[in-house]
Amino acid sequence: MAIDPEAVLAQLTLEQKVALLAGADMWHTVEVPGVPPLRCSDGPAGVRGTSWNGPPSASFPCGTALGATFDPPLIEEVGRALGREARSKGAHVVLAPTVNLHRTPIGGRNFECMSEDPLLTARLAVAYIVGMQSERVGACIKHFVANDTEFERMTISSEVDERTLRELYLVPFEVAVRPLSEGGADVRSLMSSYNRVNGTYASEHRPLLREVLRDEWGFDGVVFSDWYGTHSAEPSLEASLDLEMPGPARHRDATLADAIRSGGVDEALVDEAVGRLLRLMAWCGVGDSDSADETTDDSPATREVIRRTAVAATVLLKNERSVLPIARDATVALIGPNSARGQVQGGGSARVRANRPVAILAAMRNRGIDVTHEEGCSIAKRLPSLRGSFEATYTSRDGTVAVVPVDRLQLVFLDPPAPDIDHRAFGVTVTGTFVPDTTGDWEFGLVAVGPATLHVNGELVCDLSEPQSGGTFFGRSSPEVRGTAPLEAGVPATVVLTHPYLEDELPRALMVGAAAPDVRDGVDRAAEVAAAADVAVVVVGTNDDWETEGEDRADMELPGRQDELIARVAAANPNTIVVINAGSPVTMPWLDAVPAVMQVWFPGEEIGNSIADVLVGDAEPGGRLPTTIPKALIDTPAAISHPGKNGLAPYDEGVLIGYRWYDARQIEPQFPFGHGLGYTTWELTGASVTGSIAGGVSVRVDVTNSGDRA
Repeated sequence: MAIDPEAVLAQLTLEQKVALLAGADMWHTVEVPGVPPLRCSDGPAGVRGTSWNGPPSASFPCGTALGATFDPPLIEEVGRALGREARSKGAHVVLAPTVNLHRTPIGGRNFECMSEDPLLTARLAVAYIVGMQSERVGACIKHFVANDTEFERMTISSEVDERTLRELYLVPFEVAVRPLSEGGADVRSLMSSYNRVNGTYASEHRPLLREVLRDEWGFDGVVFSDWYGTHSAEPSLEASLDLEMPGPARHRDATLADAIRSGGVDEALVDEAVGRLLRLMAWCGVGDSDSADETTDDSPATREVIRRTAVAATVLLKNERSVLPIARDATVALIGPNSARGQVQGGGSARVRANRPVAILAAMRNRGIDVTHEEGCSIAKRLPSLRGSFEATYTSRDGTVAVVPVDRLQLVFLDPPAPDIDHRAFGVTVTGTFVPDTTGDWEFGLVAVGPATLHVNGELVCDLSEPQSGGTFFGRSSPEVRGTAPLEAGVPATVVLTHPYLEDELPRALMVGAAAPDVRDGVDRAAEVAAAADVAVVVVGTNDDWETEGEDRADMELPGRQDELIARVAAANPNTIVVINAGSPVTMPWLDAVPAVMQVWFPGEEIGNSIADVLVGDAEPGGRLPTTIPKALIDTPAAISHPGKNGLAPYDEGVLIGYRWYDARQIEPQFPFGHGLGYTTWELTGASVTGSIAGGVSVRVDVTNSGDRA
């Protein structure tokens, strides 16, 4: 039965109202009489549901890819498809879109964000939200505000002046909260950020949350904290933070009810917050035919939207001698670490378990192209996950034991790993075997949150018995610790992974990787394969370890030996096409040596089809750069001040981010904001400018297709 917000609020006790101010678990609000739980799910490039390893989900192009389309109607279609995905997961609210700006090209979550430009971000965010909310799924725009680095992300203070906030970082939020009649999206919820803004945590920042967001802009939706980003009960409530997530409450517990009874906190603040939450629930239809089931909806219609969006996001940066599109009778050497499957998405909370991603190699061969393949080099920041036949034995606080089969040693604990096992208080021992396919010294890697050890054939190979931090997994894990073990091909190797009992309310992970000894240099093999083909396509980039929540990149360089790989392939084949499969800009020291370059971002599960469509000319590359590609990191606006020190991140560049910086400083980028070619040529004539600064300016230009492709 649908919720009547006013009637329900009048019937709730003080304890029930306080209970509604915090979540019940990672994804739900507390259920009280007359109020079913509201369910959230991560976004923005897919809807994962309530389990990290739950049913597969549609994987959409990442934020920078959406930005590269410059196409609000298309992004509205994406929003609608995401809304349908949310319904298949039983989610009422999706934690998306991400509208922080590209202040630096090495931001770990840049791939989630749309652009360096606030207006482009705002217009696309509005389209995304309107589409999603047309399916009666609430969008939760994030992260409010100046959340532009992963360095010390839970505590760093973004030191930014009011003009810069107003002209840049607040703009996408301001536009999104406007009503539809005023060109906004009437977004239903908003997430505060982890960081501090000028010294005060965003989740309890009264000037921003209450005075700007509520009083000035008129926002009456729900403000969520980022997960574990609430730092107080009373100050956050007074600032108008409605919901502490996740639950159970760490700050908004029974002591808050006591403070209200004693007169220390105004109960009207609680009524305001609960009223906003109940109105969101009513709008989303919470309690009206809710389903706890989470399903996979791998629909052709959704795949078509993903594929079309990925093509529209593909930016053709360079195409000398019309090397592209590739003739169908040409022989093609497909080379590079991302060439076979490709990188669908970035890492962190934005990641989903993707529906059947279409591989690049398979998509090219499906079109009848004669393709040879060579990886060339690896870009793994961590060794590839170890696969085999294993059993994980979990022990809980009360002695409960659960045994779970495991085929891949990448264990993420955001929810209970087994029935009756609390993911915040457990120990685990994983035992089993895998069969090596190569004889020699295998390399093993171990990443852990908390203590762990890895034994192979009875020998200690990786020792993290003393916990370390500063690695991946939201910045909480150890760096990868490596060791070697001699193995024989075809002979099963025994593996024992031990993680002793630990109580920790924050997420945990255990990851074991393994790599066989390389008997021959892959770059040499790639050059040989390239020399024998008519065209070489080198697919390079990053992956979800290099671009991920919790860690900024150290630089803009392609990881591993990719620059060397491109140079060697280009020397072997003059028709070398570079495809950059990365969510953010990279340096291109080899640019003059290759005739063609394409930027495809993280394009989602239709990665293979969308790239093949453009390579062979079945579709036009429709993208334009939503962010400047600089020649070097030192040229960028925040190069000197990023990431900050002593707990402070000074925004010394002020309003000069992105193209504003390059224009003001007269710095030539590698490729400018808005750049993007097509498969034809254009003639621009008759340019004229009319109007005035006060009344608005119109620019008119005649555009003629002067090429031979319609």
